[in-house]
Amino acid sequence: MRQAKWKPARVARWGGVLLGVLLSACGMPSDEPPDEVPEEVWEALDGRAGLSIPSEARTRMAKTPLTGRPGEGVAFDGKQFLVVWQDEREGGVFGARVTPKGKVLDPGGFPINAGSGLDGGQPRVAWDGKFFLVTWVSASGLVAAHVERDGDVRRRFVVFGSDEVRGPPGIACAHELCLLAFPFVGDVESIINAIRVTSDGDVSERTQLSVSASNMAISPAVAWDGKQFLVVWSDERGGILTPDLFGNRVKKDGTRLDGPGGVPLVVREGAQTVPDVTWTGNHFFVVWQDDKNGTQDVYGARFRKDLALDGPAAFGIATGAGDQTVPRVAPSGNKSLVVWDDTRTGHHRVRGVRVGDNGSILGSKSGFTISSGDFPEELAPAVAAGDHKFLVTYAGTTTGTDEFGPHEILATRVTHDDTVKDRPALRLTRPSKHKPPVAAARGDDAYLAVWSENLSGTPGMLAARVSLDGRLLDVPVVLPAGATSRAPVVVWDGDAWFVAWEEDAADATGFRGARVSGVGPALEVSRLSGSEPLPLEMLAPSAKR
Repeated sequence: MRQAKWKPARVARWGGVLLGVLLSACGMPSDEPPDEVPEEVWEALDGRAGLSIPSEARTRMAKTPLTGRPGEGVAFDGKQFLVVWQDEREGGVFGARVTPKGKVLDPGGFPINAGSGLDGGQPRVAWDGKFFLVTWVSASGLVAAHVERDGDVRRRFVVFGSDEVRGPPGIACAHELCLLAFPFVGDVESIINAIRVTSDGDVSERTQLSVSASNMAISPAVAWDGKQFLVVWSDERGGILTPDLFGNRVKKDGTRLDGPGGVPLVVREGAQTVPDVTWTGNHFFVVWQDDKNGTQDVYGARFRKDLALDGPAAFGIATGAGDQTVPRVAPSGNKSLVVWDDTRTGHHRVRGVRVGDNGSILGSKSGFTISSGDFPEELAPAVAAGDHKFLVTYAGTTTGTDEFGPHEILATRVTHDDTVKDRPALRLTRPSKHKPPVAAARGDDAYLAVWSENLSGTPGMLAARVSLDGRLLDVPVVLPAGATSRAPVVVWDGDAWFVAWEEDAADATGFRGARVSGVGPALEVSRLSGSEPLPLEMLAPSAKR
């Protein structure tokens, strides 16, 4: 981008021209620059749905090493979501809280196990009514941490010590009690084990759930129906290349209800893998990845509390072109959102569809795209429900990046009418000190903030007022700026704000401006009639373009 190549001297000189013109127009002395953008303004804009990173800033970010790895988990505690992921930084497991209004409370994330010596990955998370329980796999075995609502880590502990533990673990919680399920892998077998953990950190003995003649079981998922847990996994006892889905119920006291090996849930042609399960209030809803039709598709089935099948043995959820893989599901009332990794366009994208409790597909039968397209590849989704909406998290990266990282961890909110609230997506692994280009000036009782925005695929510039205590007051208004606009400057003259920005024309680069009045209930914007581009020869001849 051209702006990234300008020398600092030229940027300062050009900023002085803009500022001088505005200050002169406002009748103010020109020897004092505007104040720096207050922290309250950054915080108000940071979590706003739709705030985008301009193309030149995006280019800078692309050069910043990404730290996340795909395969995150997310849970809701009644007030906020906690997203957890494996990270390249020290500790290996990070988390970030996101409010239902889309504000990221922990930009860049916070370490959950830094300094513990229990580095690892493939984390999952659930809320037990008192703490978030985060669990992951390390070289020491299955590890967990209790995280408080304010992000403080209460304790870290080893749940099961062995270098034969694999992940990712499955997790679901009752009140102050969680069930963790994980594969215990030997030389010729893999058995699903379950361990209960209380909110006080007490750990039970392990219970084996998938003992069979073949003993090859992987990918456990767990749900709680109010009285019992259901653990579902992919099991090769029907054939190495054609695994089926099995399940086993576990009571709160650890009693295993379906024998040492569990019972078959989904047995059909092809391979049924990567299951997920949730309780809808009436059914256990199981989704999985299925290659029966020659490509990977997503199917589902519903089961009663006694594991009796209710409805079709398998109904299609995502069976379009390309592969649909790694489905995840979350319930909200009598509707669930199923999300998956979709390659119908030739690139990885996260798509979803809502499914009714009767198994009906709600909205478009082909689903809708959830990921924002900010990255060439967007994959490996997770989903949780809370406050009448869903939070979908996923990983973004460039084409050709290794599957396991590094990536950027992203999140977006989805409403019950299939509306995606955050385009571009919220960035969770963004470095905490990164701030996109924003200009602001204080008026009598509010700041005016101005920033670049991608409007229907075309860069533009928006403005909104922010209260002195950091609340966004306006639906942002569009300034009369072109696609090449950049470097905004804002000043206040006692009655209105004046905004100037740099913009290209056919044979000139100069500035344009606007007057923004906030006297009424809404902002009023008028273009400055004398704001015309300056010819290129007025710029410093030493500037490299």
